[in-house]
This record gives sequence, C-alpha cells and structure tokens, in this order.
Amino acid sequence: MYIEMIMLRSRGVIDMLEVIFTNDKPQNVVKVIAMFEGQETAIDFLTANEIKLVESAILQSGFEGKANQVCVVYGAREKIILFGLGKKNDILAIRDAGQFLFENLFDVECAYIATESEDIALNLAYGVLLGSYSFDKYKTEKKAEEYTKLERIILRVENEKEATEYFKPYVAMVNGVRYCKDLCNEPASYLTPEVFASDIKRLTYLGLDIDVLDSEQIRLNGLGLIDAVGKGSDNKPYVVVMRWIGNRDKKDYDLGLIGKGVCFDAGGLSLKSNQGMIEMKMDMAGAAAVVASMKVAALQRVRKNLVAVVGLVENIPSATAMKIGDVYTSFKGKTVEVVNADAEGRLVVADCLSYLQNNYKVSRLVDIATFGSLKTTLGNVYAAVFSNDEKLVEDLIEAGNLSGEKLWQMPLDSRYKKMLSSKIADLKNLPVGESASVASSAFLQEFIEKDTKWAHIDMSGLRLDKDGLASGFGVKLLNELIKGL
Repeated sequence: MYIEMIMLRSRGVIDMLEVIFTNDKPQNVVKVIAMFEGQETAIDFLTANEIKLVESAILQSGFEGKANQVCVVYGAREKIILFGLGKKNDILAIRDAGQFLFENLFDVECAYIATESEDIALNLAYGVLLGSYSFDKYKTEKKAEEYTKLERIILRVENEKEATEYFKPYVAMVNGVRYCKDLCNEPASYLTPEVFASDIKRLTYLGLDIDVLDSEQIRLNGLGLIDAVGKGSDNKPYVVVMRWIGNRDKKDYDLGLIGKGVCFDAGGLSLKSNQGMIEMKMDMAGAAAVVASMKVAALQRVRKNLVAVVGLVENIPSATAMKIGDVYTSFKGKTVEVVNADAEGRLVVADCLSYLQNNYKVSRLVDIATFGSLKTTLGNVYAAVFSNDEKLVEDLIEAGNLSGEKLWQMPLDSRYKKMLSSKIADLKNLPVGESASVASSAFLQEFIEKDTKWAHIDMSGLRLDKDGLASGFGVKLLNELIKGL
C-alpha cells in the first residue's frame, strides 16, 4: 500500500490529508463508486448484499451517472455513495468533479473510491485535494462541525507503486496552488513586501537560487519606477529574483516570468473608493502565481531553466507618495510621466521586465498581473493575453485549455502607443480621456527588447473563486506552459 500526503492549513495548525493508492479491497470505510453516465463500473469489491442495495438504490433514485449526481446508498454496514462523472471522460471535468466530491465527503473520515481506470483515479484525487482547501487561520469562533473530518481517501488501482509515482507531480501542483492562495488570502497588514520577500527566500530549501533586492538596492540598481510606486508607504519595496536550473547542460533560460506584486493598492494619490479597495490585498496575485509556479517547478524537478522576477510594493497615499505630473526614469532609461497614480502596476512590471532582460539571457518572457481594465470585458471566464509573438500566444492558449485557466487573445497594435504620448517625457502611464483597456500592454511593450518573445496576461477578473477567496489562478497555466516548452 502506497501513500501520498498533502499539508492543509486550518485552525492555525497543519493537518494531513492522505491519498492512498491500493488494489486491496476496502474494509470498514465509506465506499464511493464513481461512474460515467450510461457506463458501468466494476463493483467486484462489494459484497453480494451491497450489490443488491446499490441496484435497488439506482432504480429508486433514477441515478444515471450525470455530472456531480450523488446517490447515497443506505443499509450496508458502511455508507455507499454513487457519484456521477458525466457523459465524457474529460480530465478537467473529472478534476472539477473531485472538488465537488470533497464537499460530499466533508463529514467522512475515510473513503474508498472506485473508478474504472488509474488515470481517472489520479485526476479525481487531484480534484479532491484542490477542493479541500480552506483559509480559516483568523477564525476564532468556528465550531468543530465546521471543520472537515476527512483524513484519508483510498483509491483503487491495479498498480499501487506506479500510481503513487505518477501522482507526485499532482501533489506538487496542489502544493503550489495552495501556496498561491495562502499568499493572496493573507491580509495586507501581514503580507507586506518585506514579509512576502522573506517567505520567497525561504524556498531556497527546494534548490531555487533566490536573490532579494531591498529598497536601497532598488535605487542603486536604477529601478526608478518601482522606487516611485513604493515612495508613499512605510513598508518599503522589494524585488525578488528566482532561478531554477533544471538543465545544467544548457546556458540559456527557457522562460522568464514576471509578476506584479502590489501587496496593497489604495490607488496612491489617485485614491480608490472603499469599494475599489476591497480586493486590493490581492493586487499581488500575479506575483503569487509566478512564485508558486517556480515552487512547483522545483518540486517537480522540471528539466527546464527558468528565471522569475517579482516586484513587491505598496501603493499608498502620503506626503512622500509619487504625485500626478511627476516624471520618473525607468531601469531601461525611458522617462515616464505619471498622470494617474492608480496605474502603478505597469510601472512595477516594466522595471521587472527590463531588469530581467538586462541580467539574464532569455528569449521568451511572460508577465502576469492584475491591471483591472479588462475585467468587465472578459469577466471571470477568460484572462486576457497580449503578445508580440503568435507562437507564444498559441502555446499559452493551449496551456490554458489543458489547465482549465483559459486565455483570450486581445489586440496589440502599434497605434495604441500614440495613446501614451507625453509632452514632457517619453511616455505617460495612462491615456487621458480614452479607454485604458489596451494601454497597459502597449505601455509594457515599450520595455521589451528587440527579438524577445513576450506575452502579457491580465488576470484581473479571475483572482477570486466562487466563495470570494483567492482562486490561485495562473499556477496551473504556467506549469502547463513550462512542461510544453
């Protein structure tokens, strides 16, 4: 019998949810039979009496195996649950079903799950682990019955050892998604740029090379736009560089990643409304996705060379904050007129893009950020992608389809640059009196070097899940992209 474990955060302590793969028959546990619509699943592990009870329950309930359909069978020594997987053997649908299945196992301590194949078992278990996430470390009055009792799921497979080995990358992904969610769900009073940078530095234990630039080093290195954004806060900015060398036979990097890490965005002197600030502790979701993706790459020991840069700042109004009309010099040397202090994310990402290109040999760059301007256009179904390279867009869209984190390509036209023309500087950070939907990508393109393949992802509408907690968007997407390089 082989076991994989995943750590869960709850009640301020760490619990373990065990995932066990076995070909042994179940004893004294709740049994789950996962079935596709119109198809049969082997139930030879049931007793003759249990089989009769299942057949009777199907007839009485009309259970057909439709997606997320549930039928509870009573009368046996232990409860039996019939669980529908729908019509199609679709990996994403099975993973989603696993998340729904967790809700039906909330009050169960241990469950034995039977599926028709090892691949279904792996993806269903993956979904259960993803669905079991909660963030309740600040809850002080939560009742015992509000915590899940589930400690173990056992999945029937033919080859225990093989299934366990195949499941390791899934466990790494769950670890990364949970890490991303934890970072995003933390209040900004806790997750300051300094704390975020320190937490990233901790990941060196995985074999990642990590360098941290503090506010003084940011100024000395000429990262003038990041320095400008952080001027208003007592919590000074940080820039963190992460490197994963999975192929030491190669000198170049396969991919560069950049993440916007505004740990709280009040809008600076272009102050947001109270409603506009509600989600702004998650204005660092792009950086969280990048950092978590690098963690997954290290856990999976991917045979790729990766480099990531995240800029960590707070955008707060104060006497020292950047002012409207100020002009700042970027790392690249371009000057930028600030016409809106709430268009700060592109300033942070621009300096990170230039810093990475200047210091590391990489031909493909992807940045991910919460800029917000396309949320009303694409809602919470697609993230927007802009790029100067069609092959990179194709790879990203394919990665999105495989991961379930979908992308929709938006236009990137040279004429949009005219919207950013300034009378006193090289650029202004936002068009005045015009739509800003494409302005952020046009701005960032000015910091991309010739022959560098680059894509910008705006994930603003996808930072939250259906429960209002962090979605962890971007980790699975970037992992699929990395695997496909």
